Amino acid sequence: MLRVMRERARLELERRVRPYRRAQMQPRPKEGWLRAMRMAVGFPADRIAEAMRFSPRMVFQTERAEQKRKISLERLEQMARALECDLVYGLVPWQRSLEDRAMELVEQELWRKRYTGRRVSWVSGDGRTAGRRPAGSLREESSDSLAYSID
Repeated sequence: MLRVMRERARLELERRVRPYRRAQMQPRPKEGWLRAMRMAVGFPADRIAEAMRFSPRMVFQTERAEQKRKISLERLEQMARALECDLVYGLVPWQRSLEDRAMELVEQELWRKRYTGRRVSWVSGDGRTAGRRPAGSLREESSDSLAYSID
């Protein structure tokens, strides 16, 4: 049951990460996101400064801080609100997907165990050993029906 819940949570996370993966492919504007957005929507620095209750000079300093990646999330969110935008924040795994990363780790472990003379045991969902299978058959089995352990 716990394994099924974890799998569902992983699939939901994968679904949520997809838009961030697409956004990651877009290059960051040279002038930074804040200045690029302010220029695109046509807001003068005075208007942003008034909304944030500080000087126009501070608007430019904040834009430079974001450009140099030295801005806090709190300040970035304040600027986004002043620009009448939402701040969308996310983390994207370096691997194509969490499942791909998990599979890569399993394959590395199987490779290591194969060449050190240890055998791989396949374990049924209730924890009993279901038998021995060759390492190459890992991708052929459903992750819902079998788990594995390494002796």
